[in-house]
Amino acid sequence: MSAARALLALVLLLAPIAARAQSPRADYQVVDTIVLPKGDPAAGRQAFQDLKCHVCHRVAGEKDFAAPIADLKGPDLNAMLQLQTASDIAGAIIAPSHSLSVRTSEAVKAQMWRQGLSPMGDFSRALTVRQLADLLAYFRTLR
Repeated sequence: MSAARALLALVLLLAPIAARAQSPRADYQVVDTIVLPKGDPAAGRQAFQDLKCHVCHRVAGEKDFAAPIADLKGPDLNAMLQLQTASDIAGAIIAPSHSLSVRTSEAVKAQMWRQGLSPMGDFSRALTVRQLADLLAYFRTLR
């Protein structure tokens, strides 16, 4: 592994931790361990569509999803997700204002800090545990 790749991997692994420490919102409960059912990647892809995630996120290799149309686009979802733990990805979905992806654009980060909220919004009432498990399985298939 080249030094640049190793550094990038380290930054991506530590970024969620640093972002949490600087989060403008403190109304989350952090739990150490959550066990989820095994997810189904095909169902996760469907959940991605059903929850309209493609409105803000581009997915590597997906030709069926239209290009994101949101003014403030979220990070592209691709093989870089393999460098993050399932727990960090789940946390970013469940409580997006709690941490920011290192790949989030500067415009989105600036708006988040001004508003104290992630533009992604709160999916805690819309997302089922099954959908979360399936989304995580789907993200593991991205290259």
